[in-house]
Amino acid sequence: MNKTFTRTIAITVFLVFSTCMVPLVAQSEEQKEKFKKERETYFTERLELTESESEAFWPLYNDFYNRKMKLVEDERNSFSYAHKNAENLSDEEITETLDKIRKLKEQQLTLETEYYQVKFMKVLPPKKVLKLYKVEWDFRRHLLRQLRNQGEEKDNRGRRDGGGGSNDHPGPQDLSPTSML
Repeated sequence: MNKTFTRTIAITVFLVFSTCMVPLVAQSEEQKEKFKKERETYFTERLELTESESEAFWPLYNDFYNRKMKLVEDERNSFSYAHKNAENLSDEEITETLDKIRKLKEQQLTLETEYYQVKFMKVLPPKKVLKLYKVEWDFRRHLLRQLRNQGEEKDNRGRRDGGGGSNDHPGPQDLSPTSML
């Protein structure tokens, strides 16, 4: 049961993180720049950043985001490695991997605390820092809607072209944080 539980947790966390990371996985530099520009526009509008706030905020946020994504990627890679090799890992190796993942989560929390409680507060009013949490969440939902719409368009094109539109396999429209838990 312990291995099954560990696998279930690993798969669940991997799916949640991979959903959040979908926009950045295997993208060209052009796609990354488009994502970054879209994020900047979305955040700037919803946070109602002034020009001076924007100039101070974006270098900080980009640094925060890059550092956070590195930690998330390390965590995802650790889960992926453990999942792929679960049958060949000793209990000690699994425990070490879980400890590594816990430490990565702690580093993420420390990073968030450093930025949200200190650095962002130096360049934005507290209300905008609070609103930033919601804007980040809303932006992820916005990206998921875009993926869902792209999947539906692709599915519709496949049906028009004579392709099968089987409902046996979940598509992008099924990628939501709640549907994966």
